[in-house]
Amino acid sequence: MPTGDIQRLTNALRTLFPSPPPETGEAWDGNNALNVLDCVLSLNRPYDRFVLPRVRDFASKHADVSMVSGLQQVMSLCGSPADFLAAELRYKDARRAETLQGLVHYLIDIQHDFAGSTEKERLRGWAEWARPGDFASTGVSGFGLAGFQYLRLLFGANTAKPDRWICKFVSDSIGRKVGPVEALYLLERAVKRTNFRIRDIDSAIWNDAAWGTSD
Repeated sequence: MPTGDIQRLTNALRTLFPSPPPETGEAWDGNNALNVLDCVLSLNRPYDRFVLPRVRDFASKHADVSMVSGLQQVMSLCGSPADFLAAELRYKDARRAETLQGLVHYLIDIQHDFAGSTEKERLRGWAEWARPGDFASTGVSGFGLAGFQYLRLLFGANTAKPDRWICKFVSDSIGRKVGPVEALYLLERAVKRTNFRIRDIDSAIWNDAAWGTSD
């Protein structure tokens, strides 16, 4: 890593944000099921045109479903994950359906390792405890670092997702192209030199550069 990259990125953050960016609120009012659907549908799809209407439609149709366990129950009534994706979310993609099923199983299992009287508390505990490299141990097909980090954000962790917009911002700021792992590392280091929360930086960069086209 070239000397000065972190300081250049820090300077870029302070230039773009002369004051702290708005605090990022709780996604989907803390609805765990909608968080999972948002995360999976967001993988390589435009957010406002594709993801938002589908998650909102599901929320309207299944107002009583707020937990991952409830989402799993709805999925089980559809025959297969692919049938669920097609019927409930108007999305025909067998591989994405496999990702959704794997992620639901992972979250139901992993929350048993964390204290909390509710599923929401346990998954918040997981999101805050997890580290970026843990994405490799989920065993979920088609679920990489950016998706893993986005899921942590949705459940309340103070972190960032190294999607293409974060990678572009970091690359432009330091004058060379970086991949997701290095982008996240550099951003974490740079944000520590400011008075900002990294989740707020992540949201502000995304909103500034990618609304309507982000994956």
